This record gives sequence, structure tokens and C-alpha cells, in this order.
Amino acid sequence: MSNAKMPQKSSQGRPAWLIPLIITGAAIAVLALIAVISGGSQPTVAPLVEGAPRAEMDQLSIDHGLLRLMEPVESVFTIRNVGDKVLVILGEPRVELVEGCCPPRVVTSSTTIDPGGEATIRMTYTMHEGMGGQHEFRIHVLTNDPTQAEILLTARSLWEA
Repeated sequence: MSNAKMPQKSSQGRPAWLIPLIITGAAIAVLALIAVISGGSQPTVAPLVEGAPRAEMDQLSIDHGLLRLMEPVESVFTIRNVGDKVLVILGEPRVELVEGCCPPRVVTSSTTIDPGGEATIRMTYTMHEGMGGQHEFRIHVLTNDPTQAEILLTARSLWEA
């Protein structure tokens, strides 16, 4: 007599693995059908501009209003590429001090933005004792957008103790 194990069978005489295999196959078939019906991908948005990149800002100015000294603040601008070519932010955006002191450094989440994509332009800063009053920073963003090679953004705040 052989010591080889015989496959387990259910009480109806079917192999025990057959039912889980059928259920798994049915689930895969349903998921495949849903993918085919929905087109298999997320809807794409047609570019607003063809043949070039095009920068579109969510806002050009942020006014933080009255802030307390030592209270960190973040100015975040979103830039979106509504063209059909890659949008490039050329170099690090430059911060111009219009009023106040201590212009912060700008951080961009990406310097290349694919068609339909977006990136953030962010400054985080705080003022301390002796730095109260009105502050205004103008951010110069240089791009390869042929219609707006330079985008000007503004961040304002009024700091008090």
C-alpha cells in the first residue's frame, strides 16, 4: 500500500478546492466586466490649449489678515497645466519684498508639470518680536508658457503681538 495522500473531497465527492476556485473566478470576471464597461480608466480632461503648455493659477493673491507674532503661516498657490505640452517652472521662484522684512524661501512641489497635472508653490514663515506690522511678498514665477513667461503672486499679512 502506498503512503501517498489522496486529495481531500467534500461530502458530495467534489475536490475541496473547487468551490473557492469558482468563487474567485467569478469575482475576477465581475471586476473585468466592470473595467470594460467603465472604459478601464479615469476620464481625461481635454487640454484647453493645444500645441503649448499653459499655466493656470488657483489664485494670484493671498491675504492672511491679522496674525499673532510667532504664529506660523503658510501661503500655498496651486499651478495647473491646462496645455497639451509639459509646463516647466524655470528655476526657483524669486520672492520680492514689497513691505515688511524677512522674505521667506519658496518651495515648489515640482518644476515640471505634465498636461493636466498640477504643482504647489509654497512659503511657510513666521514673524517674531520686532517684526510686527504689514508684510507683503511678491513671488516671481518664471515658466515656459508662451503667453505668460512670468506669473506674479502676492502674499500679505499683518502681524501683531
